Amino acid sequence: MAQRFLTRKFRFSHILLLALFFILIFPFAALSQHWPKIPFPYGPMGLNSMPWIVAKEANLFEKNGLNVDMIFVGVSTVMVQSMLSGSANVGGLGGPAVVSNVLRGGDIIQIAATVPYFTQSLMVRPQITELGGLRGKKVGITRFGAVTDLALRALLERNNIKDVTILQMGGLAETMAGLSKGSVDGSMVSPPHNFTLLKQGFREIVSPKDLRKLGIGFLTNGVVARRSYAASNRDVAVRMIKATAEGTKLMTTNEGLTKKLISKYLHIDDPELLHQSYLYVVENFAREPTVPPGAMQWMAQQLAQMNLVDAKALQNTPTSAFFDNSYVEELKQSGFFDSLWK
Repeated sequence: MAQRFLTRKFRFSHILLLALFFILIFPFAALSQHWPKIPFPYGPMGLNSMPWIVAKEANLFEKNGLNVDMIFVGVSTVMVQSMLSGSANVGGLGGPAVVSNVLRGGDIIQIAATVPYFTQSLMVRPQITELGGLRGKKVGITRFGAVTDLALRALLERNNIKDVTILQMGGLAETMAGLSKGSVDGSMVSPPHNFTLLKQGFREIVSPKDLRKLGIGFLTNGVVARRSYAASNRDVAVRMIKATAEGTKLMTTNEGLTKKLISKYLHIDDPELLHQSYLYVVENFAREPTVPPGAMQWMAQQLAQMNLVDAKALQNTPTSAFFDNSYVEELKQSGFFDSLWK
């Protein structure tokens, strides 16, 4: 009888130890199964989305108590439409689509700015050596009113270049392909597509650094949320920003992991392109993702000038309607960013 008891006790102890082992090894995965799933549409499929990819692969969402279902959508206007239809309450995007939806009565706002400036490059055929060489030529963008469109128009306007035909190509991959196949003379693209085009022999006549010298505030990517959802689920919004910031930190400090994920998701295997891509993510992401009010205001004004939004609606809408920095500020006041980047 005593022997049987000891055997059963021994087996129970082993089962308990085994269960503890799995909990220690897969703690977040085990717990996340019981958390509500949070759909997270994001885009583009490029380097500007890497913080979320790293956060997902490194279980940083789960670490912050979030069961995130990442859904690549790509086109910001499509993401906004899907969120307004109720399919998601938070997402990864930034730029003009956020402004447009607010001016049309939507409630999707910017709550964090991971890339608060232009990151686009103007790539052209090698025969074109200066910006003035685009007169009478065709330049591809993703979509009218998108980040690539506003970047190109700002560039042409500042340099007083008018005789340029701007063509919608679709996504960044299509925009790059348009130049590669010769259907356009230039393309406005984001990393790593500019690195690929440089490798193919095309010329970069305007770099992201050149665009920043224009002194124009902008917002290429970040975290958005439905205002009503973020207000009633404040803790979720804060934790989403926290996981994004931790993803940003990890991707800038773990070169091996970052290159592995760039290769996996962006299908880049060339060592030189991987190195350039890694340098980009190290240098171009905000450590404190505060949304710049001036950038939101400039984008709104540009969209009104292009007749893509109602100018009267803009006049009656305060800039603060497009964003809410209180979530980032809460993390800032808690000392989170100082601790993360020390």
